[in-house]
Amino acid sequence: MSIATNPTAGRERSGEQSILICEDNHLIARGCAMLLARAGYTVIGPAHSAEEALEMAYRHRPSLALLDIGLGGVLDGISVAAELAPLGVAVIFITADYRRAASEGREYAAEILIKPVRVGTVLASVASVLQNSQGTKSDGAAAV
Repeated sequence: MSIATNPTAGRERSGEQSILICEDNHLIARGCAMLLARAGYTVIGPAHSAEEALEMAYRHRPSLALLDIGLGGVLDGISVAAELAPLGVAVIFITADYRRAASEGREYAAEILIKPVRVGTVLASVASVLQNSQGTKSDGAAAV
């Protein structure tokens, strides 16, 4: 059901940085997965529904989730983000529904990208959010 890949295992990264992709458009999901895998990230998914995304997230505990808001089911990407927040999973919404993302999803999102999104923008946002979330975890660990 889930695909966890790391085709660049020889490339060194600071810690395990896995990314869950949840997108109901199969072509966009696959393209995003290939882009991130080529950049050296471990990709979880892609999931094509909220339920599938949550199952993968609980099983693999990703560092980051790229979520579409409109998933076409009972649960949407905002619901997934709300479930991931207590797990410490950072979220980037990649969506065409900018109004909902800005109003309902803002509290859960480290970043909101509006479709269509350029490849460079996705990679820069992923790197920035992972760096910031890793710094936050390091800061919190140092205070303990």
